[in-house]
Amino acid sequence: MTPPDASLDDLLGGRINIDPETVEKGLVKLVLMVVETLRQVIERQAIRRVEGGSLSEEEIERLGLALLRLEQRMAQLRETFGFAEEDLILRLRLPTEFS
Repeated sequence: MTPPDASLDDLLGGRINIDPETVEKGLVKLVLMVVETLRQVIERQAIRRVEGGSLSEEEIERLGLALLRLEQRMAQLRETFGFAEEDLILRLRLPTEFS
């Protein structure tokens, strides 16, 4: 499990591991992290639109169903590749100042 305050350097271990035995799982993890991040962004945007009243009841129903199916598929992929939900949370610590 990835610590909640892990930086990108911590996640990568300071170098890229190209071990043939682990490269596939690492690539899958990276892709799933990106997909999970996008899913969360889309979900937040959907909530804003629903709360803003800009969607019809039918659109809300379709959106809810699409988000539910996406979450179910992500759960299947996490299980298939042996990742916990916490493993796919991308936390970037970006510097506040650039030198």
